Order: sequence, then structure tokens, then C-alpha cells
Amino acid sequence: MPTYQADAIVLRRLDYGEADRIVTLLTREYGKLAAIAKGARRGKSKVSGSLDLFERSNMMLAKGRNLDVVAQVERRGDARHISGDLQRTAYACLVAEVVDKVLEDRHPVDEIFDLVVRTLGDLNVVERSPRADAAWFLMRILDVLGYLPQLQSCAGCGVDLPEAAGWFSPLLGGVLCARCGDHQQAGSPVSVNGLKVLRLMAAGQAELYDRLRLRSDLLREIEQALEAQLEYHLDRHLKSLDFIRGICETPSPTLPTRGRET
Repeated sequence: MPTYQADAIVLRRLDYGEADRIVTLLTREYGKLAAIAKGARRGKSKVSGSLDLFERSNMMLAKGRNLDVVAQVERRGDARHISGDLQRTAYACLVAEVVDKVLEDRHPVDEIFDLVVRTLGDLNVVERSPRADAAWFLMRILDVLGYLPQLQSCAGCGVDLPEAAGWFSPLLGGVLCARCGDHQQAGSPVSVNGLKVLRLMAAGQAELYDRLRLRSDLLREIEQALEAQLEYHLDRHLKSLDFIRGICETPSPTLPTRGRET
């Protein structure tokens, strides 16, 4: 069978038959694709220990009739701190689900691949906040998809927004001024600090964002706005968010100190 190489990340795994495993891969060269790793669940398989979730590898794949076949795997790193932490695993699942929903099969997008590599790398660093890193991912994926929220002017009437609390409307795609904001419509409140952080994120100021130590209530504001915006445009609920809410509402005792608190 003809073979090809790919820089790949394992997004999902599914046991198949007695010993095989079907994997959903995000590759730089070929986009999202599914492949079968034959005998991967056998201890003596050459690829059994190299297809862990969220790990990046150089893969050799062989063309198959229905599914391509994983022939060889050479790890490029590890995701041990993700797999060893339920909260980090939950946020990595969110990344994987979003990518799976937004990408068509075999349609490579370099920006998304690079974003996933960076996000999973950040989630694998124990000193970092997985909530803050996942929120940054949501803003960046909205930017790549062309759905960056409107944060400088009112999404309803277009008037410049003051540095004041407002209402975020996923339907209109941004923050509403006091005159347009109606708390009976779908959306969520945004505080002054929430608006400032959202603007910083939308501008791509990663270094400044990394220096912030975001309070749990402020992170929740940001998450509500970005998650609602993404789900509205995807026209579907992200199941991984239910998983996250089930385990991550209580702040982790290992959350890092990231400079001054906001």
C-alpha cells in the first residue's frame, strides 16, 4: 500500500474489534482524518504506547480501502501532565471537540494546527492555569473562524462602548451598550474588568494576558461570553463543557500565581 508521512496529534480514540483502535488525527499536512491502528491494544504492538490522547507524533500512514492504517509512530513530545490531571484532560477534550466540529475532513488549516499545538503545550505545563489557557484558545479559534466578538463598539447600535459594564449578546456577536442591552435576551453580563480582558485577548496580547492572575468569577464571565459565541456559530452544544462544569467549578488548589490579580 502507498504510504505517506504526517505531523499528527491524536484528538480521539475508539476501540475497534478485539485489538484495533480507530484514531481521529489532526495533521498539519492533511487536516483532520481518521485512521486505524491495527493491534494497537496488544501489549506487543509497535504503536500501542505511542497513540496516547493529545500527543504529537511523526506518523507513517498507509492508504487503505476505507480507513488509512497507522504503520509507524515516532513521538515528538508527551502529554503526561494532561493525562495525569482530570481538569487539564477536560480542557484538552474541549480543544479536541471544537477542532473536530469546525474542521472538514482532510482540509488542512495551518493556523488551527499551530493553535492546537500551542494550547496543548500550555495545558501540559503544571504551572499554568488550564482555565485561562482554554479561554485564550476560544478567543483565538473565534478569530480564525472570522467570528471575533465586537468589543469596541456596541453590537446593536454601533456607538463606541465606554469602559463600563455591559451585556454580551451571542446573537448580535458582541457587547451591547446600556441602551441596547436587555437582560431578558440571551447572553450574559460583562463587567468593566471583563470587557478589558476580552479586548486584550481579542488584540492577541498573549504576553500581557499570561501575566494576569484572573479571579474565578472574572474567568467565568469571559468563558460564558466566548462559549456562547462559539456555540451560536457552530449551532450546537459542546458536550465537553458539561464535563468541565462537572469537575472544574471549584478552583484548583494548584492554580499558579500569574502576577497581579485582576
